[in-house]
Parts: sequence; C-alpha cells; structure tokens
Amino acid sequence: MKKIFFCAAFFFLITGFKKDKHGDKIQITDVARPATSSHNSFYVSNKAPLQPSSFVKLPIGSIQPGGWVLACLEREKNGETGHLAQISAFLEQKDNAWLNPDGRGIHGWEEMPYWLRGYADMGYMLK
Repeated sequence: MKKIFFCAAFFFLITGFKKDKHGDKIQITDVARPATSSHNSFYVSNKAPLQPSSFVKLPIGSIQPGGWVLACLEREKNGETGHLAQISAFLEQKDNAWLNPDGRGIHGWEEMPYWLRGYADMGYMLK
C-alpha cells in the first residue's frame, strides 16, 4: 500500500510542475468516468438504444507493445503463461464441459473462455 501511495504521490508531484509548450501550468482534473456525450466514429461502439460506453475495446492487433511492456509480455510468453497449453486442463478435450454440447464434464465451462481470451490477445499482440 505504501508503494502505491508513493508512486501516485511521485506521479502527481512530477506532473504538477510540468508546463505546456507555452509555459502555462497544465491543469489536471479527475472525473468519475470519461464523458460519453461525444460520438466515436473511429471504432465500433454502442449504438442507441444502448447506453454509450466510456471506453471502447480496440481491435485486436491495433496495439503494438514496445519497450518495457514488450519485455514483460515476452517474459510471460516464455514463462508459465506461454506454456499453459501444456499444464492447463482447460485445453483437454476429454471431459471438458465447455466443448460438450450439454455443458457436462469435469472441467468447468465458465473459466475457459476468460482464460483463452487473455491467452489469445497476448498471442495477437506478440504475433
């Protein structure tokens, strides 16, 4: 907890003294959630009658990691996360409830899609 507080305080200390290109201090404000009054024409998002979404999921492959983020993702790929297919029961077809049309099996049906979504997204980002 102390580490998080220190990092947040350091961030606000540094950004509080920053000035924009005209020499004026940058104004920083916080909001409960981003504004949804404007329409996003770049990416597919909620349309009426649905509520506008504060955040829009970017298409897979639109983010190219670099620097320390890329290094962390490559460590995950080369570590346990990258070898989950070898150690996880989620990919076994025998007794897999997610692959069974009746939803029956030893391995639960809800965990696999969540696990697979993160696993696949990491693969797309790292190509």
